[in-house]
Amino acid sequence: MKLTDKRYLKFEAMMLLCGVSVFCLLCGRLIYCNVEIDSGSGAIFILLFPFLLFYFSICGIPTWLLYKGNSWLKLAGYLYLFSALLLIIPLLTFVFDWNPVTANMRPDDIPVDEGKYITDNELIIMICAGWTSILIIPVLITSYLTNRWIVPD
Repeated sequence: MKLTDKRYLKFEAMMLLCGVSVFCLLCGRLIYCNVEIDSGSGAIFILLFPFLLFYFSICGIPTWLLYKGNSWLKLAGYLYLFSALLLIIPLLTFVFDWNPVTANMRPDDIPVDEGKYITDNELIIMICAGWTSILIIPVLITSYLTNRWIVPD
């Protein structure tokens, strides 16, 4: 298959830029919170970079297939939808505890006199909410830049 239209490759390059911008946003957040990175968490954080690049390149495929037109807000909406759902659906399908009896049980390693704790389901919901809030600005910026680069004047 020969690609005569190079717009898709430009779009995928912008998706890689979106992954880089999300990684930089996370780096800035960690620096702002004065997080100390040791060898274990540093390795995880370094491995997060190629994962984000792969993640956004995968999100770009259905976005490109559905996007027809020259509205950058429509492109941002499709990209935001697919990049949010690609994380939320697996988390809610495979990790979230849908059993009402075991969903709100106290974790085993929390003492009985401890009044505040986070259940696994609450953690999943916080991860999903945090991810969807982190995505907004990088998706808008890369969608605008993509539209300016791809759509001819």
